[in-house]
Amino acid sequence: MGDQAWNWMGEDDFDALLESSLSGLPPKDVVKRVTPWKRAMRWLLAGMALTTLTLNVLYLNLLLPAIGMVLLLLGFRALRRENRWFGACYAVAVLRTAYVCADLVLNTTIWQRAVHASSQAGVLSGLSLALLFVEFFCLWRGLWAVQQKAGETPRAWNAAALMVWYALLCLLALVGDRIGWLLLAVLLAGYALILRSLWRLSKELDQAGYAVRSAPVRVSDRTLVLALAAVLTAGCACGYLWGSRYPMEWTPVEIGEDSQAAGLRVHLLELGMPEYVLDDLTAEELAACEGALQVVVDVDDEAVDGSDEPKLRVTGVGVEVPGKEERWIIIHHFLWLTDPGFRGTEAIQLRTVYEDLPEGWRAAGRVTGRVLCEQNGQSYAAPYYFLGEQTCTAGGFPWEQHAGNDVFAAFSMLPGGERCRGYLTYPMEKVRDGFIVNGWLEYTHQKTWLQYPAVTALEKRLAGSWNHDGAFRTIGVSLQFEQTGEGARLLIP
Repeated sequence: MGDQAWNWMGEDDFDALLESSLSGLPPKDVVKRVTPWKRAMRWLLAGMALTTLTLNVLYLNLLLPAIGMVLLLLGFRALRRENRWFGACYAVAVLRTAYVCADLVLNTTIWQRAVHASSQAGVLSGLSLALLFVEFFCLWRGLWAVQQKAGETPRAWNAAALMVWYALLCLLALVGDRIGWLLLAVLLAGYALILRSLWRLSKELDQAGYAVRSAPVRVSDRTLVLALAAVLTAGCACGYLWGSRYPMEWTPVEIGEDSQAAGLRVHLLELGMPEYVLDDLTAEELAACEGALQVVVDVDDEAVDGSDEPKLRVTGVGVEVPGKEERWIIIHHFLWLTDPGFRGTEAIQLRTVYEDLPEGWRAAGRVTGRVLCEQNGQSYAAPYYFLGEQTCTAGGFPWEQHAGNDVFAAFSMLPGGERCRGYLTYPMEKVRDGFIVNGWLEYTHQKTWLQYPAVTALEKRLAGSWNHDGAFRTIGVSLQFEQTGEGARLLIP
């Protein structure tokens, strides 16, 4: 083009010529790579908001922080080569993301409460909090270095303010419920102002033409997020699959011939003891019934899944035995009439007669028992995973509740086992005339694995829950009888 052409071509004509020489706008992924600073800062600010300001509904208190941690990871990943401070932030984000993911997986197992209550978990929580302050310190220094590189006056006070804000939050957390709504509102407003100032700082650097070196990656952000989601899903599946049951010590039941025990069995059967209860007692427990004077039996068939079909048979047995004072052996036996369904955790809460009526009865020994089942023609038995007293508030309704030391038993049924059953038994003796026998048993069955975080049936009962919704259902039965001149008589037949 000659000089004459330049003379008559105006500015608008020249711009039109340049525009026509372009084939079109660059692809969106190219545009994103051109401005990695703006995208990374958006992710960082969104991640900070989600990991701090969450909602305690619909599991958002768990989902939002997890999403926020991933956004922080992606943001620092894009900036990690810009300076050593952002590189340190990325390393901290990797560690914190791993900690959060591990905790999410742990929550699918029945061990999560025990782990969270351990001293090791307290140390890890402290380290996680320390890493948070390290991350904010490195963010502050990283922004300071970026401003210097861009020729701006360093003034990244807003990043340093994050450390002050979290330190204040930790101090107020020690106060607990005494934090007022006004103070909480001031804290939230302050946090929002800090994030807003960080966003304004990011825009100023972007408008000043600051360009970030895009860190080379072999794995795209989308692939990284999908990989994290896949690992988390697989971990949760493994937690539900292998972390939903107690490790029970199942051993084959050996049946031996004993002429004396055979005679006692015949005697107890003649007095009315159900054979299915008698067959499950150990030799020691059977021997404790020697010389039985009378037997009283109460059988309840219960539906445990909301239907009208009885699935669980609970049998209460009282065996009067000789003694200086009136003495009884109390047996609470349960038997699944059908397949129980999901084999998770089960719990029994037993309110003994002497705990319920201490003025009339006292303990004459300890509570014993076991769980049993059949598999491939062989009988198996196992001790309860836990059997002992716990202080709790018991009772189905507010006017029935009482605080006391009830006996609790926790166990898991054998996968594939049939005729799942078990019992608890204890001896007691009379303190004073005029008191009935009143023993209560509450059985909590886990219906499904679908719960998060996972809790055990025992933890559900200790919390005093009595609802039939969710993963658990509780049924309650009683053994109530009185001694008359004609023998023992059931009060609730």
